[in-house]
Amino acid sequence: MRITWVGHSTAQIEDGGTRLLTDPVLLPRVAHLRRIAAAPRLADLRRPDAVLISHAHLDHLDPRSLRELAPCPVLAPQGCRRLLERAGLREVIEPAPGERVEIGSVSVTPALLDHNGRRHPFSRARETLAYLVEGERSAFFAGDTDVFEGMRAWAGVDVALLPIWGWGPRVGRGHMDPGRAAEAAALLEPRVAIPIHWGTLASPRAPWVGDPGRPARAFRTEMERRAPHVDVRILAPGEATEIAAPGVS
Repeated sequence: MRITWVGHSTAQIEDGGTRLLTDPVLLPRVAHLRRIAAAPRLADLRRPDAVLISHAHLDHLDPRSLRELAPCPVLAPQGCRRLLERAGLREVIEPAPGERVEIGSVSVTPALLDHNGRRHPFSRARETLAYLVEGERSAFFAGDTDVFEGMRAWAGVDVALLPIWGWGPRVGRGHMDPGRAAEAAALLEPRVAIPIHWGTLASPRAPWVGDPGRPARAFRTEMERRAPHVDVRILAPGEATEIAAPGVS
């Protein structure tokens, strides 16, 4: 399995010849947020076998970015179909939590997370999903969530992609800061933890704009205290890592 962190909650997961792209945000701006990391090479990302959308927030479901992709199936929470079809995506799957979907050489199973998935503050409520990807290896992608005890149900995955910060001046309810993300890792017990949702999109008031790596360094420190047995891999936007079989370096 090969994981490429594109930035924020966008990652490319490759396993057994199948490529998945999570929460694609590929352009320089989303609403009032600007990208402070280098822009991704769109040519490397345009043809996923499927897209996984965790929830409808603007920094996770971006129609302009989705229009950059070749047609492919999209998995998303219930209630997102209209938004996605307006973006030109026709094969929209809204699986129920726990419903397994086969995509190429992998299976993808969504799970409910602790995060309010409304598109706007006054829009109707939508779910927020994590996705368990299982092929030659297993990956748990949590686009946005707070830590909760039920995470133990997915313990033992090969790699967990965990959000560790937000984009604004503070981390509010339904999100994880580095300490809470380390608590989540202690519950999930992955072999490898990759921090996401940091250092890429920012509002002008984000406290780490001048030092984008600060959240990731704090996460590593918290992991050394709370889950020292987990291999923490901090990737720069665009950087990839290989997830080998257990016991293989």
